[in-house]
Amino acid sequence: LVAQTESKSTRHQNTYNLNYRYDAKRGRNFNVDLDYGHFTNDGRRSQPNAYLNATEDTVLSRIVNNFETPTDIKIYTFKADYEQNLFGGTVAAGTKISKVVSDNTFLVFDEIAGTNIRDDRRSNLFKYDENVYAAYLNYQRPLTKKWNASFGMRTEQTNATGDLRAFLPELQEPPVLLDYLSWFPSAGLNYTPSPKHSFNLNYGKRINRPDYNVLNPFNNQLSQLSFEKGNPFLRPEIVNNIELGYTLGSRYNFKAGYSLTENQITRLIGPDDSDPRASFISWDNLATQKLWSANMSIPVEILKFWNAYFNLSGSHIDNQADYGEGAVVDVQAFTYNIFQQHTFELPWKLKGEVSGYYSGPGVWGGVFVYESSWSLDLGLQRKFLNDRMNVRLGISDLFYESGWDGVSSFDGLESEGS
Repeated sequence: LVAQTESKSTRHQNTYNLNYRYDAKRGRNFNVDLDYGHFTNDGRRSQPNAYLNATEDTVLSRIVNNFETPTDIKIYTFKADYEQNLFGGTVAAGTKISKVVSDNTFLVFDEIAGTNIRDDRRSNLFKYDENVYAAYLNYQRPLTKKWNASFGMRTEQTNATGDLRAFLPELQEPPVLLDYLSWFPSAGLNYTPSPKHSFNLNYGKRINRPDYNVLNPFNNQLSQLSFEKGNPFLRPEIVNNIELGYTLGSRYNFKAGYSLTENQITRLIGPDDSDPRASFISWDNLATQKLWSANMSIPVEILKFWNAYFNLSGSHIDNQADYGEGAVVDVQAFTYNIFQQHTFELPWKLKGEVSGYYSGPGVWGGVFVYESSWSLDLGLQRKFLNDRMNVRLGISDLFYESGWDGVSSFDGLESEGS
């Protein structure tokens, strides 16, 4: 099967902001933001599915599907923040109200004798309406000349509705209603024994909500043997993160951290229940994801004309989930990344740059284990007209090695991607 999909779409995105800020004496200020965003995409695709013989020189049959998937998203936000000095420190409080309305139309057509015939079993309308009401309170103050502490609390009330409208009564599903209250504490401690040394310890809890496009529960055809489907029951990720950092001379930074993510949103590739030849891409929540990480960033002046910057990071990831009937996620991987950038002051007022990275094996999503990749970039620039004009020549990924290869094993299906 060869499915060469052609996509044509027109996107429009408009954002508007109205801001008011009041700065008073005695360390008080007040800020208000009103935001509105509007995004549209008319989304058109044509997909001829050609079935070939084993030597791929004869077309045995051809099935053409066309799709119309317009999207209309509106986002409204009101945010107010207040800050003032209090008891030798600074207190900050604020509130945020946001509303998102996402209208999605998904129409599937079978092309027969040059005419599009709508397939009502695979077409649908999906509307997602989300309202979030949030408030926070933070306080920060020095404890001594060397110690500084901060703590805060944020709360969010979420009300959302996912409403699927099918074209056939037997496919109609009840709306998905979400209603939950969440609390997110944070705390930090900073110790500066001397101007050259600084230590900090931070804890925070945050929420990551799923993208709107992964909530639509109807099937999206990638080819006649490959489908993807959203999940309106996806729960938001809850991330608990703790990090220890050290800064030397305001230049060299070292960090070590641990995070525990509950309900990690992940993309799964498994077999289709109705067709053993086909694969099915879906979204679900992992039970837990544990991540240990370390990072260091080091700027170095090698020579007067040669400056370098190095960033080294490494992490160990552990993904766990059990969906029953043998559909288990039990994936561990250690990954690392090395990035370096070198800048050179050259004759004739030229400046050169050599940068690149090497990334070790890792895990994408919940189950896709990818191989290592790397890239090398080159750049040369010169300024003219008293530095008012800059001319730059750059080459990215000189050896074309930034792509990735990986494998996925889930629920009895082995998948390879590149």
